[in-house]
Parts: sequence; C-alpha cells; structure tokens
Amino acid sequence: NLPDFSPAVCDIEAMVEWNNLLAYETVKIVKVKDKRLGCLHYFFMIMIIAYIIGWTILLEQRYLLLVSPVGSIRMSLQAPRGKDNLPDFSPADKIPYCLQNSTKEHNVNCTFWDENFVVFPITEDHDMFITTRVTQSREVLSPEGCSLLDNNCVYHVDTEEDYYTADIERFTLLLDHTVYAPGIGTQANGLNLKGTMMTKDGTAYTNLTKLPNQVGQIGKPDIIQLKTLLEAGGVYSLDENALTKTNRTIRYDGMVILLFVRYSNQVTYNTGNLQYFYSVKVIDNTKFKAEQPIFTKNLNNRLIWNRHGVRLIVLQVGNIGKFDFQVMLITFVSGLGLLAVATLVVDTLATKILPKKDVYGSYKYEETEVVDPIVNEHTPILTE
Repeated sequence: NLPDFSPAVCDIEAMVEWNNLLAYETVKIVKVKDKRLGCLHYFFMIMIIAYIIGWTILLEQRYLLLVSPVGSIRMSLQAPRGKDNLPDFSPADKIPYCLQNSTKEHNVNCTFWDENFVVFPITEDHDMFITTRVTQSREVLSPEGCSLLDNNCVYHVDTEEDYYTADIERFTLLLDHTVYAPGIGTQANGLNLKGTMMTKDGTAYTNLTKLPNQVGQIGKPDIIQLKTLLEAGGVYSLDENALTKTNRTIRYDGMVILLFVRYSNQVTYNTGNLQYFYSVKVIDNTKFKAEQPIFTKNLNNRLIWNRHGVRLIVLQVGNIGKFDFQVMLITFVSGLGLLAVATLVVDTLATKILPKKDVYGSYKYEETEVVDPIVNEHTPILTE
C-alpha cells in the first residue's frame, strides 16, 4: 500500500507557512535617485575610510605587533658631593627641619648619614628604601646577665632617640636600565636611548641636561636628585602633611612612590627610534618603615633602628612594536565593518523616515510568489 499524496491529504496552508518561515532573503541593488541620501552615504564612507586609514592605521599605528617589554634596573644612591667629590652637606643649623635649627613642632636632631647608612637593605631588585627618619633604641637583656635560652630573658628599651637624615632631598639617584622585547627581538641599554622625565601634569622636563639632574643624555647614565623625583610626583616638600592624613609629616612617616619607565618606539614612524619616559606616581594613604637590629659586642646589648622613609619601586612598562602584515590586515578588515553600519543607517532613513519612505521601501523590499511543485501543481509523484 502506497501513501496517499492527494490534495486532500496534503496540508496546503501549512506548507505555505513553511515557505514564509524559511524564506531566503537576498540582496537587491536599487539605485535611489535622491541626492540627500547619496550625499549622506558618501559622507559616511569618506569618514569611515579616513578613520580606518588616517586615525587607526597611520595615527594609532595599528599595523604594529606590540609586546610588553621586560628588563633589569640597577640603582644606586649618593650623598651630596662637592669639590673633589667630597661630602657637601648643609650645616644642621641651616636646615629648617633640624632641631639644631629650630625647636618648632616635628623638628628632631639631624644625623649626617651617607648613602651606605641611608639605603636599607643595600641591594634590592627594582626597589629602594631611602631613610628620612630613624628612631634609635638601645636595648639590653633583662634580668641582667640572663641568657636567651631562658624564656624570661627579654630585651628592654634603655634609651630612645629620633633623628632625621640631613639633606636627604639633595641625594642623587643613578638609574641604569636595560630592556628586551620578547617575540620581536628588540633590546637596548638605557645609555644608548633618548629619555625624558615627565611632570605630574604629563609635560616634559626640559632642563635636566647637567648634574645634579641628568636624564636622557646618550652615553651618560641617568642621575636624578631626590627632590626632582619627588616633585615629578607632586610632592614639593617632605615636610608636607603625611599621606596617612595624620598631623605628622611625610619626612616623619615615610611614603611609597612608583617610578614608571615607559618604553616606546611609536613616538615617530621609525620603529628603530626606541625611547623611554620616566613618570612618578605617589601612592595615597601610605607610609613605610623597616626595623634593623644592630648587635655590638655581644647579645646582651643591641641597637634597633626603626627606619621611616621613601619606598621607591621601579616598574618597566610600555609597548614596543614591529610591523606585522596580519595585524594591519585585521585592523583594516575590522574597520570595514563600519561601512555596513553606514549603509544600514541610510537604508533606515530611506525606508522608515523620509517622506517617500513607502516608495523607497517598495523598491527595496519585494516578495516572490510561492514556488513549490506540490502546492502549484498538486501532482503527486507515484511509482509502482
């Protein structure tokens, strides 16, 4: 028994609904003779192409394969030096924050430490702690003559004094850095690169060409006075209020600052022109301290230096680029998608908003008759 394909059995209306539901939509090109729409469409196209080529590819250099650099930093601090490279500290009675100068609030005695005392610990990777104040505590074991093998034997503070590091703002920081861009092979030493120090407002310093501030001079290491480094972050005096909102000073409490070394070879269109830029960011609501125990002749007596000061953290950042055809192609193709958006906007205006929208819509959208052998011919195909 064969199935019955007679018209009575076929659900004609249902088949017509399926044709509507699964209709195939194709693009139809209609030339609309309306100068308003034409001008608008060409305007959009010109602006989009100008954006892709002018802004994205040329100005933003989106044809470059960009990688984040890695590198190393060597830092050293030096106390103020004068003639014949001898120490050149200001007299304590001439330094306003020293007790030897004035007995005003927050002033304490100043101590003339050199770089070996000021920096603690001596070596760190990408970091440096510069002491601005130290509390020196003399401690002795108590009870007298006891041993640390006894749980009742502990250190007690005998005397305690505060000191400021004199002339700390005049200390100079030497920076020597190298950079490498993995994946594209670019590498360089800071001595061979042009560099710039940026202010807090993003403008460049123009007078850092000779000591005690020397930045970006090819063949010479970068040397920056601590005062200049702090000013670049917006701190014009260590005697400003502490960042922790206390009634003490930054010199007393300490602070944390970030020194960014940003590398870029996109300053010009010559990718071989690699440069670096220093910028400083002060971290709000911070202070910094570190304790250093110092033992003298034996374990019965010790000094504790409770240091407060500037915690400097150096971060190497930026982007180093190399021409890559695939990157440029992706940038160009992704921008061409905007042309479809422009066409959609103009089509919407023509068919939905303009006074002749019904006329334009009738030209743009057209439906065919249902073409279906079963519906039109009602002829079942039977075989025996």
